[in-house]
Amino acid sequence: MGERSLRAEAVAVTGIGIVSALGFGREQFWTALVEGRSGIAPIESLPPANGPPTVAAEVRGFVAREYITSSHLRRMDRFSRMIVAAARMALLDDARGVLDGVPLERVGVVVGSALGEIADSVTHLGKVFTKGAAAASPMVFPNLVLNAAASYAAMELGATGINLTAAQNEISGEQAIIVGCDAIRAGRADVVIAGGGDELAAIVVDVHRRIGALSGQHGGSEWSSPYDAQRNGVVLGEGAAMLVLESVARSRSRGATVYAEIAGDLIFSVPAPSYDWPPHATAAVQPLRRLIGDQPLDLICGGANSTRRLDACELDLHARLLGERATAAQLTSIKGAIGEFGAAGATTVAAACLALHEQVVPPLCHLRQPEPGSPLRFAGRQGAPFAMERALVCGLARGGAGAALLLRRATA
Repeated sequence: MGERSLRAEAVAVTGIGIVSALGFGREQFWTALVEGRSGIAPIESLPPANGPPTVAAEVRGFVAREYITSSHLRRMDRFSRMIVAAARMALLDDARGVLDGVPLERVGVVVGSALGEIADSVTHLGKVFTKGAAAASPMVFPNLVLNAAASYAAMELGATGINLTAAQNEISGEQAIIVGCDAIRAGRADVVIAGGGDELAAIVVDVHRRIGALSGQHGGSEWSSPYDAQRNGVVLGEGAAMLVLESVARSRSRGATVYAEIAGDLIFSVPAPSYDWPPHATAAVQPLRRLIGDQPLDLICGGANSTRRLDACELDLHARLLGERATAAQLTSIKGAIGEFGAAGATTVAAACLALHEQVVPPLCHLRQPEPGSPLRFAGRQGAPFAMERALVCGLARGGAGAALLLRRATA
């Protein structure tokens, strides 16, 4: 197994911006999440299909011009608009002005995405394949590269520091935040806006249908319930989440609200088929134990997406990781509320930060019957108060890549 771990100076999370099926901005998202609401509803943006999926966690009612006022807006694809809006919200979430006095060359942007802009890419390539290269639109072409969203965010925010894009399937969001933390710790930036997202598109639906991964595809109703004994597949979603990262020392010096501190992180890999989730992740147990150290965990935010294989892998991993402390930490996954998309892990990190800040455990939306035989302590179907000092966000991707972030409650 491959491993890269870092437990060093903590990084403060001082702003959170979210575009999701649960709402826009930190407050809307968190209120809906802890109330146990789900963003999953009948699909509106795609043509009707005969059979699954008929539901998805779509971003509805998103008006980009409420967050983006520059002339860049008319050229932006929908995915880039979600990323830029989330980045803008994250900066505005800090009432004390996180960028005040910061040279713009010390402000960075890191975006994670499994697919980036995909809907326009399909249309564009279809024209090129059928009509030739002359049919390529010079207005659309710049949006087709994976780093377009990060570039738009930098232009919109005036950030001229590091600008990176991370793409690693379902851990793209976590990976982008880890890269952002690295930049802060290494002194390459004073402030980094990091996170990720992905959009729902017909081709994404078609691929999941072809590999038989969709909820209801093999019988039963369409619903997403991570860790449930009757789970039957993925419900797709979309969205974006961006976090403001800076050193703890800097956040304290300016009296900022700190939602959580990222105390360490881990990127690893375990054996897995190229296009499927790992059957198990036992090779990750020891590296994760080194990451979390001797102090107990209070919360684990997993990446379970209601598939038989991934959820079972996570349950086994976390049971082995916690051992005799299996009931001390609560286990949750927010994908029953926001659906599954490549960089959903960024939204999970945001939820974990808010959980520590508000001292409320995010619920397991739609959970009916937890997986029998598991020694783990599952979160309820609504948010519940719980004293927490440390949380672990841990995600696995198809192909065996993994990422984890150790969060702690902000210190005074």
